Amino acid sequence: MSTHAGPTPSVARTIYKTLAVLALTALFLLSLRFSATVAGLVDHIAGTGMWLAVYRLAGANDATTQEQMIVMAAALVCCLLAIAVVEVADRLFSRLRPQS
Repeated sequence: MSTHAGPTPSVARTIYKTLAVLALTALFLLSLRFSATVAGLVDHIAGTGMWLAVYRLAGANDATTQEQMIVMAAALVCCLLAIAVVEVADRLFSRLRPQS
């Protein structure tokens, strides 16, 4: 049974991936600000019954606290999405790169 997981990542590669995640997270967050479609989707999700239950569970009784929760959730989702995009891109590039 082989447990070979591929080459050990270099420090430079890790830094590039980290910078890519930060840049993509920022771009995704900017899309919330400048895209009516994305902002509308977030508004729709924030009004669902499940999200209202999250407000109650977290004790978010006023509009300010609820808006802070929305911003934190949006930032988390944007970061997770950026990580997924960078990982998929890294794996695709690894397959395309000639093995030495």
